[in-house]
Amino acid sequence: MFSPPRRDEGDAPLCHSTPKGDLQEISFGPRFPARIPVSIYGWYRVLVFCDSRRESKGRVMRRLHRLVSPNRLAPRYMHPGGEKDAPDDVDAFLTFYVNSYVIASELNRCSMSEPRLYLKVSDRMPLVKIDSGYRWRLKKTLKARYDSRKRSLDLTQFYTDEAWREEFCALAQPHCLYEAISIVSSIMPDLLSLKLDRNHLRNLWPFVHLEQRLPNLQCISLLNNDIDTLNMLQVFQFLPLTELDIRRNLLPSGYENDVIRMWPSLKILDGTPIWLGRRVTSDVDPVEKLSQQTGMNPVFSRQLLAQNEGDYSQALWVFERLYDAGQIPPKAFM
Repeated sequence: MFSPPRRDEGDAPLCHSTPKGDLQEISFGPRFPARIPVSIYGWYRVLVFCDSRRESKGRVMRRLHRLVSPNRLAPRYMHPGGEKDAPDDVDAFLTFYVNSYVIASELNRCSMSEPRLYLKVSDRMPLVKIDSGYRWRLKKTLKARYDSRKRSLDLTQFYTDEAWREEFCALAQPHCLYEAISIVSSIMPDLLSLKLDRNHLRNLWPFVHLEQRLPNLQCISLLNNDIDTLNMLQVFQFLPLTELDIRRNLLPSGYENDVIRMWPSLKILDGTPIWLGRRVTSDVDPVEKLSQQTGMNPVFSRQLLAQNEGDYSQALWVFERLYDAGQIPPKAFM
């Protein structure tokens, strides 16, 4: 059983004759803020809201420093107002970031007890601006990961590099990825192999026209990222790829044959050599293959492939969803 809320000792005891209108309304809201999720990048966004226009940034930050004491508060990327990717936070007094879960949790916990201040702490990553200093550090870090003998560049978990201990750089942010590619193409134009494992990549459009910037690139590894459609891989379509690794992404099952058709030059896919029989099998007409696998006639199979930009795996996935929902007309099977 739940025990009744405690009353102040000065309150008179309640009895049957106490009018209901004299009872105080009791709030059963949360006594503690919700725990913030652990950031995959180790950075946390802190939005500060205050109800007084007379507050200054210096006064607010001194109060926050006292809140987390004896821990050290080292705010980064501080600026007035909210962030442009969160319209609901436009009225924030200021925004900053910390790269410590301990500090983020302490700010989150203490915000409930601080009058006239409200803190909104989340695991959202910083929106960095690339200036000349940032570009210099990025170039230096890329050069340190380059193997000139093998003409290979290993950017595995790039955001964890020691160079970013006090800075934030995630290739999952398109503008950071685009800047990195621009630097690579200018200082490593003969690059043969590029490794991008475990960077939480989803958007690959910064790689568009890569065949013009890195024409000799033959090996790409995208192991353990967040790519969920083969359409994203079309940015590499005009490269002379011989090796591609896209294991442990969010791609639909059975994507391998589609990938082999996209790159006739491919010799190794997902760490496994492509044998001749499999390459011949992959050359089967996709309309005929989809028709055989789904039971639909060639007309509807061709339409479904066209609607999915020729992506066989995506078309098959869409068919399964539509079929389960009963949205495919009977004439498609005639």
